[in-house]
Amino acid sequence: MNRLVKGAIAGAAGIALLLGGAGTFAYWNSSATISGGTIVAGNLVVSDPGPAGVWTINGGSTPIVLAGYKIVPGDVLTYTKTMHIVATGDNLVATLGLGAASIQASTAAAPDVALAAYLTKGAVLTDSGTGITGASPSYTITPGAVGIAQDVVTVVTITFPKDGVAGFENGTKLGSVSLDALTVILSQV
Repeated sequence: MNRLVKGAIAGAAGIALLLGGAGTFAYWNSSATISGGTIVAGNLVVSDPGPAGVWTINGGSTPIVLAGYKIVPGDVLTYTKTMHIVATGDNLVATLGLGAASIQASTAAAPDVALAAYLTKGAVLTDSGTGITGASPSYTITPGAVGIAQDVVTVVTITFPKDGVAGFENGTKLGSVSLDALTVILSQV
């Protein structure tokens, strides 16, 4: 192919590219500001207002001292505490539960680990009171006045399951767990 033909092809391609881009350039334009309003982010806080909660055993009402308590299969420990929830926001739904480290084996010894696993399996957290409806683990939080804490009664129930098979729980004998890091977690869904 000679140079003249090659030049003509290149020139035609260049003109086509220029014409194709010309259709997207606007000579006139305009803009206007509209009044869209203001939005504000909500808030979700769970806090412990004090004093300490109360531990009871097997549905009783007499408080027990947890330190050194010797739990046996079939026992149900219950911790009752008033917590504060600050909830502001439309359509606010939250999941309420125990933190993963709430029930910890005291050591890496097999009985401690086995007991922690048993008690974690049988742990349930429930809440009731102003501003909260639903059932564990998903609650609907009714937004309150901005910055105003709503009282919620938190109940942690820890059941040491009794399997019904003789000797099944033997791996937990003399096991020890710590409940010092008992944590309530409230997370928006």
